[in-house]
Amino acid sequence: MSTDESVRVPGTDRESHPTPQPVSGPPHHDAPQVPGSPGSVMASDTSARAWEAAYRQYGRAWEWTARSPKGDPAAAREMASASWAVAAAWRQIAAATTLPWWTLAAIESAAAAFEAQAHDYEAREGNDGHAHG
Repeated sequence: MSTDESVRVPGTDRESHPTPQPVSGPPHHDAPQVPGSPGSVMASDTSARAWEAAYRQYGRAWEWTARSPKGDPAAAREMASASWAVAAAWRQIAAATTLPWWTLAAIESAAAAFEAQAHDYEAREGNDGHAHG
């Protein structure tokens, strides 16, 4: 069955969609465990601090962009940089934790969205030749 197909669930009036495959490899078993929560983990303090710093940078860039004239290349450059930082922070969290595949998929989706936004702002500033990742 392809991922686009659905099946009728017996005894109901709804369709069931097959479970999507994980977008990440196997979980990382060296991540710190959260006390009292078997099987769950939290990001390292370093990853959490990087994420918080990236979001602070993003907030400042967003405010600057909101106050700037449309098409301001300096504001676009700052938003691109902040978006790359947030994407990198999300990817760092995904790499440093053991989480269910669907949580990793959400984290990776967030990272991809910020990367796409960074590309968009780089194009606005006329600097779409950067190689980030």
